[in-house]
Amino acid sequence: MKRSRSASLAALVLTLALSACSTMPPSDAEQSKRKQLYDLRWERMAGLDSWALEGRLAVNDGEDGGSGRLNWNERGDSSRMDFHGAFGRGAWRLQTDADGAVLELADGARYEAPTVADLVWGQVGWDIPVDALAWWVRGLAAPGDVQARVLDDSGRLVELQQRDWSIVFGRYRAFGTWE
Repeated sequence: MKRSRSASLAALVLTLALSACSTMPPSDAEQSKRKQLYDLRWERMAGLDSWALEGRLAVNDGEDGGSGRLNWNERGDSSRMDFHGAFGRGAWRLQTDADGAVLELADGARYEAPTVADLVWGQVGWDIPVDALAWWVRGLAAPGDVQARVLDDSGRLVELQQRDWSIVFGRYRAFGTWE
């Protein structure tokens, strides 16, 4: 009898301990604070129109995908993206300015279109919200409807669903006074 009470007590303590470890959703006050921090971050980062990033990119639509290295420079109304696929496959350069968009492939092929979205759709067949990418890489939702978002304690996006895309923000890195 003592053993079963001891075992029951141990099971109860273990259950309580494990349930205490489960993640509780943030309270309304915490969510409000996170939203305020996000809004401040959005105001600050939205004005940043010249920046550069280097990193890895992976895209998967459930049937097809790819990965590689991306170097992206934004300067006001113009941008340049250089992509180098894994194992040297799929290199391309995409440049945009007020006159339109130009895609140059590693084999020397060159394509032009009035907008980046038109160019990507015409050459790749993907409906990529290119105008939203510049917001997403800064850790911000693009202007317009947001289907869902998860913010961390500092008001930074952890997950975002916008324009039927799901974006997961794995980590943030500070650069000077920017993060």
